[in-house]
Amino acid sequence: IRLAPLTTLMGSRDDTPEATYLAAASVLSEMGIAYIHIAEADWEDAPVMPAAFKEALRIIFHGTLIYSGKYTKARAEEALAKGWADLIGFGRPFIANPDLPERMANDWPLNPVDPSSMYGGTEKGYIDYPAYQQ
Repeated sequence: IRLAPLTTLMGSRDDTPEATYLAAASVLSEMGIAYIHIAEADWEDAPVMPAAFKEALRIIFHGTLIYSGKYTKARAEEALAKGWADLIGFGRPFIANPDLPERMANDWPLNPVDPSSMYGGTEKGYIDYPAYQQ
């Protein structure tokens, strides 16, 4: 299941997101759901998901936790090292960097994401980003 605790997309707002989503995670854990994919808010001035919230989710939910949303290599490594996440999803960075695993493994710079070219219905912004050249 995918949850987006701090999103305000399309007018969605929860005054107590931590209480709501921790309760949901508890029910989902009891049901034996395999994983929760947490979509962190990822727009420019988005609220940051507090570390205490992530720690509480880890305690309450006994399945796999996947996080995504503006993750960098450093943020991903931190989330994995602290045990908040089992996996990290990379969406837009993967579109802009078809060789993302190699770039991260070698600390090569990433292509910038051009959101204006995405979701336009053509190959522009999907298959025209270059691989890293040394």
